[in-house]
Amino acid sequence: MKKLSFIEITSLYIGVIMGAGFASGRECWQFFGVFGQKGYFGAVFSTVCFVVLACMLTYIARSKNTSDLGRLISPFENRYIDSVIGWTLGIIYYTMIIAMTAAGGSLLNQQFGISKVFGGLVIAVLCIVTVLGDFERVSGVFRLLVPVLFVIGVATILLTIHMDFGQSGAVSGYRPGRMSPNWPVSALVFMAYNTLGMITMAGSCAVNAKDTANAYRGAVLGTLCLGGLTILLLRALLTDMAFSSSLDLPMLGFSARISPLLNMIYAVVLYGAVYSTGASTYYGFSTRIKNGRVKKYIIVAGAAAGFLLGLTGFKKLVEFLYPAQGYIGILFIFLIIINFFRELKSEK
Repeated sequence: MKKLSFIEITSLYIGVIMGAGFASGRECWQFFGVFGQKGYFGAVFSTVCFVVLACMLTYIARSKNTSDLGRLISPFENRYIDSVIGWTLGIIYYTMIIAMTAAGGSLLNQQFGISKVFGGLVIAVLCIVTVLGDFERVSGVFRLLVPVLFVIGVATILLTIHMDFGQSGAVSGYRPGRMSPNWPVSALVFMAYNTLGMITMAGSCAVNAKDTANAYRGAVLGTLCLGGLTILLLRALLTDMAFSSSLDLPMLGFSARISPLLNMIYAVVLYGAVYSTGASTYYGFSTRIKNGRVKKYIIVAGAAAGFLLGLTGFKKLVEFLYPAQGYIGILFIFLIIINFFRELKSEK
């Protein structure tokens, strides 16, 4: 396989997290926007944690020369514990196909009035085709797709900030999620569940990097870009809090207020972001399945089941599924930190 430069690694980091919840503004609103100006504290805290954890995961992966989920997380060097951790994370990754098919359905429904069934089904099929091509196809898609997503996403956010539409309703008193009741807890949960999504890509990037320098540069630059984009996105959402609160996909709504053409472009970009996260996290799930003739059938059947479960609706999934993943993620982060220091000690 072709070795990855730090630019390519940066794209992979951005692609794995810049999905439906993120690029749409829904998850940024849910975890930061509802707290108003205090949300900035949470966004900065999350960014710092992302950078540190990405570097830790890079060190572990290169030191152990592995992208295995269990060995990246577990400090115990026990294959049974590694397997339990790997499968737990694999199941969490699997739930993301549910969220991403739901997001694809919500997007086409909000934008064009098309049935949520169609929008979700297209995402499921695209994820199947990509994941069947293994990591090389996943990384190839990201190299082409992510720069476009990032540039148009940033441009739309900056235009929203520049236009400053003004508040159309209340500027405080918005209800936080029941599982993320204040900004410190919300920031921790946001960071934790996004870290879960990052682990498999961090490990694969680290072992497939051209060299150690490229591995670390890509990890740091990728997480810093995500942090900066989160802060900008929050600034845009706070320009009209009532409007942001009212929509499943707030940034799609803001793009429509700016220009019909931009709205159409952003809808395409956002659909691509849904696909990129769906494909990357579903790939993470697929790494837990043993290679063989039945693997492709499990991948197809799993995506089909996820699509059906995704018909429950995207807004509900962001409020309940993401925080639940975050609490599991906090436990895994403690294990990663212990694993990092044990590996550091053993190297010395």
